[in-house]
Amino acid sequence: MKNKLTNKNAEALAEAALKWFNGHHNMWPTDRAMLKVGTSDYFDLMEIVNMIEVGAEKKAIAKAMWALDTNVRDQIPNKVYNAYTD
Repeated sequence: MKNKLTNKNAEALAEAALKWFNGHHNMWPTDRAMLKVGTSDYFDLMEIVNMIEVGAEKKAIAKAMWALDTNVRDQIPNKVYNAYTD
């Protein structure tokens, strides 16, 4: 990551997103469809990281999290998810 994140929740989610991205690319290195899905999911998670980092409304962050596929949403650390959805 080029710039250091200042929000601990954003940092935790960025780490989880990178882990998700790397896991998908290592599991299906020749399957372009899965690479595309893994990349798209990564960017969706990173969009939420950016929302958290810039201080977007809690409700907007929760809505973005809820819009993710369940298996992607499950990658969000509980402490991050609960901070915006409670």
